[in-house]
Amino acid sequence: MKLHYFIMTMLLGMSISLQTALAQERNLQGDVMVVPVLPDAPILSTDDYPECREDWQKIEAPFERANDINRCTELLDRFYDGKLLPFADQMIAHQTELSRLYSEEVAGNPTLTPAVHDDFYARMRAEFSKSEPNGEYMSDYQAAVARYGADREYLQDRFCFNTGCNGYPVPEYTPPEPVQIAANDDDGNKKDKSKKGKKSKKKKTANKGCGRARKRGGFLGSVLGGVAGQAAGLDGIGSLLAAGVGGILVGEIACQLTKEEQEEAVKATKKVTEAEAVGATAEWKSPTREGVSGSSTVTALASRPNGRKCMTITDIAIIDGEETRIEKQMCKSRGDKAYVLEA
Repeated sequence: MKLHYFIMTMLLGMSISLQTALAQERNLQGDVMVVPVLPDAPILSTDDYPECREDWQKIEAPFERANDINRCTELLDRFYDGKLLPFADQMIAHQTELSRLYSEEVAGNPTLTPAVHDDFYARMRAEFSKSEPNGEYMSDYQAAVARYGADREYLQDRFCFNTGCNGYPVPEYTPPEPVQIAANDDDGNKKDKSKKGKKSKKKKTANKGCGRARKRGGFLGSVLGGVAGQAAGLDGIGSLLAAGVGGILVGEIACQLTKEEQEEAVKATKKVTEAEAVGATAEWKSPTREGVSGSSTVTALASRPNGRKCMTITDIAIIDGEETRIEKQMCKSRGDKAYVLEA
């Protein structure tokens, strides 16, 4: 008898609970209010991650390798700035919207039953947790950030390996001899053009430091150009890199100046970076040569989402009436004391 009474009581309680749930459902579908739908979380695609980490190994000349390493590093930085940082911001916005929905449209809303309120809160918190830095939705992001960091560290090490910095020796490299092409003279006999070829080679190497800087698009002004070290094959420019000039001057200008002139040009750049104002200009003159002067001018300022500050600077060098004008990018991260050359 007691067992029968207990079973009847349980069935009655379940019936009442079911009726309450149905009443809550009808209440949600009425004219008063509909519970807000949780927004979809942003999705990160890494299909376009730059696959260029080992491209430098396909190149023979050390400084051409370094140039390709800089190219890859710039691609990685663009991916980080243009894809990873925006995704992190999108995820923060996603969490902000979740919190807003709960606080503004659910919490304290008298048209919602306690059960509906608790259900929404539980789902909102679960979605919020998945969006945390170590959450499910951020796993691809964290993996991409780790890969970016490892690739960039590896490329910087390989940059030094191919240029001679951070303890690596200056690489030895002998360019292959140019192929001599024999031509027929007026009588149909082969004539040797080796002498002409040698003259041409001598002419090309008369100012090989500047020639190579131009060919590489300004080697000293590369993404990793701020790394101190020697630069084999650039004659006197290598020692200037070790002195820190490589992190401030662009190669196409640096290679035309004496050490004293480079120091004056560096002072001008440092002065305008300290001003941190568009239009800031500093001029310099050669302490040893007449007709050699230049200037640095800030033409743009920008702040990146990760807190990195950058400025565009136009460098001008005038040598015997011939002007060289180069635009460069200098940046610094949070905590850095000075701007360094980025590209």
